[in-house]
Amino acid sequence: MLGVECLILIPFVVNFKLLNPPAKWIFYYIISSIIFAAGSWLLSELFGNNMWFFSVMYFVQFVILSVFYWLTIKNEIVRTLIKIMPFIILLIFLLDFFKLEGIKAFNSISGGIRNIVIMVYAIIFFLQLLKDKDLIEKAIYIDSLPVFWYNAGIFIFFCTSLLFNISYNIIQESGISNMGMTLTILVINYIVGIISMILFYIGLSKTKKLRYANS
Repeated sequence: MLGVECLILIPFVVNFKLLNPPAKWIFYYIISSIIFAAGSWLLSELFGNNMWFFSVMYFVQFVILSVFYWLTIKNEIVRTLIKIMPFIILLIFLLDFFKLEGIKAFNSISGGIRNIVIMVYAIIFFLQLLKDKDLIEKAIYIDSLPVFWYNAGIFIFFCTSLLFNISYNIIQESGISNMGMTLTILVINYIVGIISMILFYIGLSKTKKLRYANS
């Protein structure tokens, strides 16, 4: 998946000047995913355990996506909650990291909660687009908006990775007997990760079309 992320990053870099603030945070998310993938592989090769890096990067990505949704969601109550939520998630993350599941284990508790929160943000934003009076009055289809595709990429990935986050630690502890299940979950996660990156690229292509249409 690292190769796909690097490939998708190139058009974002080339068209960086066209990106609005939400799209720039998708760009930062892609960069964090590359660091995540490369760092996980390197730490696994050097030390044999990269679980602590997983936990840290998941939190970093949660903060990045929180900014994306703070910029795109209009409801002020939800926007206030989005500003507060990283601090709540940080407390859960630290508790899980140092007390509950530990540094060397996959932190399924905090990971699952982060997934659910992002999925809720994504659903709220989908509903916002469907009910947006300005879009309805101007007869603008939501699938012509770059943020629709960015949100779709985030939603589909986090829906799938929820299974990974809540079950991986249990499967890991059960040992070799569930190796096939572990590989299956990882493969599904990677495939959906690739699909999400493709959706990000579609969003970027919509940005370019809107820029040309307005010029």
